[in-house]
Amino acid sequence: MNILVPFIHRLCPIFSSAMTMYNDEYPSLVRAQHESRTRANCVYDHAWMGLESEFILDEGFHFLDIRGLKILNIRDELVIRVKKVDANGYHRNYPTAQQKAFDKQEELPGLPTEATRIVLGYQPDIAFSEVERVIVRDPIKKWASQIIEGEAKASWIDITPIELPFREAKRKKSR
Repeated sequence: MNILVPFIHRLCPIFSSAMTMYNDEYPSLVRAQHESRTRANCVYDHAWMGLESEFILDEGFHFLDIRGLKILNIRDELVIRVKKVDANGYHRNYPTAQQKAFDKQEELPGLPTEATRIVLGYQPDIAFSEVERVIVRDPIKKWASQIIEGEAKASWIDITPIELPFREAKRKKSR
């Protein structure tokens, strides 16, 4: 999280703006026909464009597209994927080999091997009308932090879910 500290105040508005754009600019009849995957993809696209607009001129920020996997590389120290997440910071989608490799911190062509890989996610409310919170999650170390927007500056709090012993065993068995 220390690498993100100077930038966290600029992250939350990107997700809120993406959600607002989806809800305000898409006609309600169109939104009513979208499945959850489509809604998430629309917000993702707008959030990704928002990240590029906000950080493209920042030194050390590189936006990568590795076989369809869009990544923000910050100074070869931190590599970020953007996702819709649940209350614990977990993302749900079909786990491709590339996605699994990213989450397991395995080598991927085009990514710095030493960089910490995290998921920067937004948790929408039940109506998909606003962003409840923005969460940073390290899939390998299993910590999660919620970004808190403040008037003076942004901060974060640890929201790492407690891992029960049987959950970890179940997860290993399903792999």
